[in-house]
Amino acid sequence: MEYLFARDYRQQLGEVERIFKTGMLKSWPEIKPYVNLLEGDTTWEHLTLMTLVFNDHLGIDDRLSTVMAYIFKNLYLAQTIHCQVKDDEEGQEYNQDLQFAILIGDYTFGYIMQLLLENRAEQVLDSLASMICAISEGLVRKRYQAWSPIKEIEEIRAPLYATAFQTAAQLAGCGMESFYHRLGHDMGMAVELLYLGVNSQVERYVRNSFEMLSSLKHDHSLGGVMGKVISELHELACSQGRAAVI
Repeated sequence: MEYLFARDYRQQLGEVERIFKTGMLKSWPEIKPYVNLLEGDTTWEHLTLMTLVFNDHLGIDDRLSTVMAYIFKNLYLAQTIHCQVKDDEEGQEYNQDLQFAILIGDYTFGYIMQLLLENRAEQVLDSLASMICAISEGLVRKRYQAWSPIKEIEEIRAPLYATAFQTAAQLAGCGMESFYHRLGHDMGMAVELLYLGVNSQVERYVRNSFEMLSSLKHDHSLGGVMGKVISELHELACSQGRAAVI
């Protein structure tokens, strides 16, 4: 699904892809099969864009915004590779695939640390570490519980969007990190659920986001890109709902 507001970020999206191909993909060509598996994955397609949106909303410059989008792209890829590791009870073999899954996780975190230091953005490291722990805990619980697709999104995918907005707030030095974490969560849920076609739930999260932004008493409210994003998500959910009725 392509968004109209994405047109404003074509250059940055292209730059993120260029850095990915000349950086992570070039250093680790073994990840190519995993990248291919992610074709059509909602988070893979939209997390980069939404990270750019969140940083733009809070006035982060394009260079640093692009770096953060690249970081979240790599984090999601590493998470996807890690998900291929099974428990012993599930028949996990101690082979090169397992070694690679472990190595790529270690490498990715070290690589991200390097990027943060190079860009003087190390203040977001604790937030990224907390996100990784929360997602890892969710992945463990998912194996032993019967989760609905919505529950899986909330526990495993939404934290990426939430942390993307939280780290943007940290970089902007505007405070309200918990506020933006929740806002990122709700925006991420709306994006992910729109793909599932759960339009009533999309409207719920869009409305929550609208109300949160409306509560702000400064210029970072419904003007600019966030207004465009919320409006487009609302229109898409409504149009899908009308199509379903017809």
